[in-house]
Amino acid sequence: MNKLRFTLLLILTSRITFSQDDLLSLVSDDKEKKPQKVYATFKTTRIGNAQTIETVKKHHLDFKISHRFGNIYNSDLSNSINSTGQSFIGFDNASDIRFSFDYGLTDDITIGVGRSKMNHIVDGNLKWKILKQTDNFSMPITLDFFSSVGYTHDPTSTIYNGVVKDFETNEFHRVNYFNQLIIASKITDWLSLELLPSYMHRNFIKEKINTENGAYDVNGFFCIGFGGRIKLNKRLSFIGDYFYNAAPFYKNNDKVFNPLSLGFEIETGGHVFSLFFTNASGLIENNFIPYTTDSWNKGQVKFGFSISRTFAL
Repeated sequence: MNKLRFTLLLILTSRITFSQDDLLSLVSDDKEKKPQKVYATFKTTRIGNAQTIETVKKHHLDFKISHRFGNIYNSDLSNSINSTGQSFIGFDNASDIRFSFDYGLTDDITIGVGRSKMNHIVDGNLKWKILKQTDNFSMPITLDFFSSVGYTHDPTSTIYNGVVKDFETNEFHRVNYFNQLIIASKITDWLSLELLPSYMHRNFIKEKINTENGAYDVNGFFCIGFGGRIKLNKRLSFIGDYFYNAAPFYKNNDKVFNPLSLGFEIETGGHVFSLFFTNASGLIENNFIPYTTDSWNKGQVKFGFSISRTFAL
């Protein structure tokens, strides 16, 4: 009788133990299946020219000094090689310099101000992270909204240079706007891609015509950008971005071109250096989207870099 009782007790104890294990297994599985947010889709707030979905951390201030040098080479010049040497492969001829401050209101909202040498533009901008990608792709993308307003403090004589001015000076002629959606996805640990549908508007433009198709320049037009980052090893990545301007004025135009940047991103223990080359002279969208007048085909490529320091406030 005692043996029977002992056997029954052993069976019951085993059943309870197995049931507890099953319950713990279910709890563990639920935790493992909970989707996690994807981080570090890109390492910095820009690829080359293009914005990324990355924002400045909450209550942090990012101060940047950005440089865009002159053309390394220019086949349009009569003595191209000599010009390359005289300008020290473009380092003597800065096409644009920008000072900027970007502040993280939250981890998902960044506001910024900056001043650019090109066209003497003072700009204010906002970047807002709306959606966040998850590691199980239940949310396959991260979505940001980026907006910038620029104001040029060029002399009035420069703004209206070459224009038959039979109208009153208008302060709003100095203002331009840029709005963009940034749609990005970290496809794998080594590949990140993004799509950037955008709209550019300038309150005042000088009359220009594309002689190839008879299309006039317009105040507002759509463009679309493409960008990516390919991780080559633990510290080195290949980066690139390209913008296509959809307005007919930019189609087969030999005076203005679509901006392209290609380069490498190097991580060095807490710092990320982006070393890239581009045909765009400007550093911000309000400049390089409508005013890229150089071509990769002619060797009109510039080197660019930024020096950044972040402060916790």
